[in-house]
Amino acid sequence: MRLSGPVASFAVYGVAIILMKGFSLISIPMVAWMLKPADFGELDLASSLVEFAALLSALGMTELMYRFCASDGPGNRAALASLAGVAALAVLAVLATLQGLAGFLHAWAGLGVSDLAFRMALAAASLTALVETPLAWLRMRNRPATFLGFILFRSLAQIGLVWIALSSGLGPSGVLIANASVDLLLAGMLASLFLRENGIAFDGAMLRRLGVYGLPIVASGLCMFALGTADRWFIAGHVARADMAQYAVAAKLSLATALVVQPFGLWWYPRRLALLASPGGKQANATAWLAGLAILAGGSVSVALAMPVFVTLALPATYAHALHWLPWLILAIALNELVSLSNAGAYLGGTTFRVLAVNATAALVALGLYALLIPAMGLGGAIAATLAAQMVRIAAFTAISRRNAPIPLVSVSAAAIVAGALIPMVSLPENAGLPLTAAATLAAPLLAFMAFRAARPDLLRERLNHASRA
Repeated sequence: MRLSGPVASFAVYGVAIILMKGFSLISIPMVAWMLKPADFGELDLASSLVEFAALLSALGMTELMYRFCASDGPGNRAALASLAGVAALAVLAVLATLQGLAGFLHAWAGLGVSDLAFRMALAAASLTALVETPLAWLRMRNRPATFLGFILFRSLAQIGLVWIALSSGLGPSGVLIANASVDLLLAGMLASLFLRENGIAFDGAMLRRLGVYGLPIVASGLCMFALGTADRWFIAGHVARADMAQYAVAAKLSLATALVVQPFGLWWYPRRLALLASPGGKQANATAWLAGLAILAGGSVSVALAMPVFVTLALPATYAHALHWLPWLILAIALNELVSLSNAGAYLGGTTFRVLAVNATAALVALGLYALLIPAMGLGGAIAATLAAQMVRIAAFTAISRRNAPIPLVSVSAAAIVAGALIPMVSLPENAGLPLTAAATLAAPLLAFMAFRAARPDLLRERLNHASRA
């Protein structure tokens, strides 16, 4: 099923994101009520290793497809078939490597989950490219309804299997097995669909492109891991598992920030590089950036205002201290999403080494500050290090994009949008009741968009209509 027009796509992608993040939010209280805090911390540590494996296994295939397989020309199907061939070989190599390292990683991290559960989780992570690339292909081909169907299946299956595992007393190992089982099945379904419509071929040119374009993105992804979940590896030696659980809950709740901007990103990111090469593309990209900033700023403030209510109502009282870390982690997620809005210029051209250079520099900043600050400041040091590294990324990508994809980061328009979003938060009195909090939560995105419309009243309609045709 195909839907036309950006509004229809926004709506369906919005539902997809709500499903992904909404079911994730549902799973947080479920896991929190059914696991002891120490077990929750154990699960978070194991999941950090699996996340690292998944980043490695993505292989940069999605970005490779956006760059070299996004045209509608007659050679596009052949390019996609070549991409499938390269992906098959690379996935097999990653799968074998990670299974070979599984025992060492399990012992090195001192994991309390079972070896079988950890190996299954790594196997599912190895197939990340077979999940993410077909999903991106569905978005690129304007098939949001099919995309939504797969997301719905994944969300329902994971929440159901996790509940069964926890109800059966399988603990953190059961959660890993449940999630891995769903991802393995989903990878098979998506890969089959992709191959049925595009075929498979083996092409040396695509393999070389993987080396010069895709693999630097893999390295960039690993650098991104250093800016986020890698802090768990430093924290584990200085913070008790129960305290790690507080931090983990806050980190998971902060991911709801992405809920508000990702529907826009799912539509915009596959189109922006082609748009930048067209007449008026730079102005359209700048306008889209301001629209994304309004969504991000308003949504981040809304999440920060709403989450304390969620924690109070949905989580055990033992997790109340998670609220201490939540605003700062929301800020870190918002900065990361702002980077994604701002980095288009670094992806133009035949390689992505500039992306790698920026992310590697930021990763070194983060790792150095983790090592310096976490022993002295604990969890607060981890957050400070992450914020500093994200600011390095924003500054660097803005500088790289200043000629080929400039953005109005330092402008009256951007300042007005951010100020509009913050007004409800700074105006809300301490210990405000639920009605006032709800009103402020709704007012933040409204004021951000009012500021956007005041700053660029004409370009939203004209330029984004142009973008939708790109």
